[in-house]
Amino acid sequence: MSVSIVREPSPGVALYRQLYDRVGRPWLWYERRLLSDAALSTLLAKPGHELHVVRTGSDLVGYFELDGDELAFFGLVLDHIGRRIGPWLLDRAIERGLARGSERLRLNTNTVDHPRALATYLKAGFRIVHRESKVLQDPRILWPDLYRWPPA
Repeated sequence: MSVSIVREPSPGVALYRQLYDRVGRPWLWYERRLLSDAALSTLLAKPGHELHVVRTGSDLVGYFELDGDELAFFGLVLDHIGRRIGPWLLDRAIERGLARGSERLRLNTNTVDHPRALATYLKAGFRIVHRESKVLQDPRILWPDLYRWPPA
């Protein structure tokens, strides 16, 4: 299986929303969904922001998003999890972040991300520097048609 990573130099809102939904819906990502198209477009065009899309042929595998010194989003679509692509992609994301001049990268995760996410991040060299408890609204309640399981 040939996996390619392509940096999207000027990502559009529609592409971004597709990536965010395909990768993040199983993990209940929704915060970027709340942004208007104009706000999301501004974020995507911000200096220091990069979006890298991962595919096998024309099939979406996942993406990573760098924003300054932060690995802002990282993930795979469900049918590519468990194929050892995640650790490989994480290494590529770290390499790119450091090549951009970051001395260290920040990454956030939470308890509803993939069960092996934290272990994968720790194995890649990240360390826990802060823990925080937050109560967020469950997007399955906010948008029951959108977050029904399994995804349509």
